Amino acid sequence: MSIRRYLTLILVSVITLVTFASAIQGYNSSMQRAASLFDNELYSLAIILSATAIKPGQNVNLNEVDFVYQIWHEQTLINTSNPQVNQPIATLSVGFGENNFLAQRWRTYSHWLESDQQWIVVAQPLSRRYELAESVILAAVTPLVLSIVLLAALTFWIISRGLQPLTALSEALRIKKADDLSPLPAQQQAAELVPVVDTLNQLLERLDAAFLREKRFASDAAHELRTPLSVLQINAHNLALTLQDDQTASGNMAFLQQGIERMSHVVEQILLLNRTNPEQFRGHFVNINLSNLCQHVIANLYPQIDQKQQDIELSGETQTVVGDAFSLTILLQNLISNASKYTPHGGRIVVNLKTLNQHPVVSVEDSGPGIEETEYSRVFERFYRVGGDRHSSDVPGCGLGLAIAKHIAVLHKAKLSLRRSQTLGGLGVDLTFAAAEVNDG
Repeated sequence: MSIRRYLTLILVSVITLVTFASAIQGYNSSMQRAASLFDNELYSLAIILSATAIKPGQNVNLNEVDFVYQIWHEQTLINTSNPQVNQPIATLSVGFGENNFLAQRWRTYSHWLESDQQWIVVAQPLSRRYELAESVILAAVTPLVLSIVLLAALTFWIISRGLQPLTALSEALRIKKADDLSPLPAQQQAAELVPVVDTLNQLLERLDAAFLREKRFASDAAHELRTPLSVLQINAHNLALTLQDDQTASGNMAFLQQGIERMSHVVEQILLLNRTNPEQFRGHFVNINLSNLCQHVIANLYPQIDQKQQDIELSGETQTVVGDAFSLTILLQNLISNASKYTPHGGRIVVNLKTLNQHPVVSVEDSGPGIEETEYSRVFERFYRVGGDRHSSDVPGCGLGLAIAKHIAVLHKAKLSLRRSQTLGGLGVDLTFAAAEVNDG
């Protein structure tokens, strides 16, 4: 739950609770005040009746719904406002009381008139008191209840205004680019947010330093290794030519050359991985014809494919996506190169372009041994290889190819997924792009 909604809910709940508590208190106070007023009214009516010379059978004009009276003389009813009531409506003793007659509850007052030796008893329905108290409290509470909706809207608006600095800070963080680790302006923030902004700036500074160290380490290490590895490859090649008549030495030199090639491959992959790092990625996205790009990658890899006497097929419809040509070339090169590496001699590779639910898809399938489904998620991890260094194919690798491919796919908001090829029996890799769009620029 958001802070805005939580505060609004709490404040409106408190306002509603206080309003109804006030209503209950007002109802009780109104009932007490009404009881006192009506008791005074009953007393005044009894005094008026006692001061009025009322003859037996004479009826005083009173509203029988509001009041009922009786006049008793020596246990004899000599006058009443309601002929249906011929029994004492209250105990003949001075004071107030409550009694039931005429199918309702009445408040009564008995008054003793010493001069005429008469009891004057007056009564009023209790419902009159409740109606008055309810009308008073309803008139007082109705505006408050109706104003709760207005108070809720006003409270929400005030809280939203109060949270604007937090919203602005959130927006400033949201629009920051992946490579923008510059500090946030603390002087423009509310006093409560200054410590938060200072902490965020310290975190951004540490992250910037960490990314810079990582970039420099990967770049420097790869570049420093490139030169000695190139020299080592040349010398190893020359030495292999010199020792080609010695079978034992030639075998050892072959292992040495494979190790050097593997080290060179690792260095090249590290350089590629560093170049496609989100913080350093500066590729200008343009419209790219996937069919032409696949043809270009296959042409570059064809010597490797032809050496293993493999058949490769490119089929499907022409697709256009928006992306960085260099990065997508690396991605497709890794996918097709892996398919060739792990497919045996005379195998088959199929690259297919299609559209699935308006999403351009590039699928690469091979007739190799494939990968177990339990390994699908792990092969995208850096430096992870199925079987480790003892891979059953004896193909050298460093476990960075698919990691780099997935990284480039994420940069293009695309998705890489693995499956078992239904037609060739080996591994199937699907590269699914976002819904087809064209860059008008």
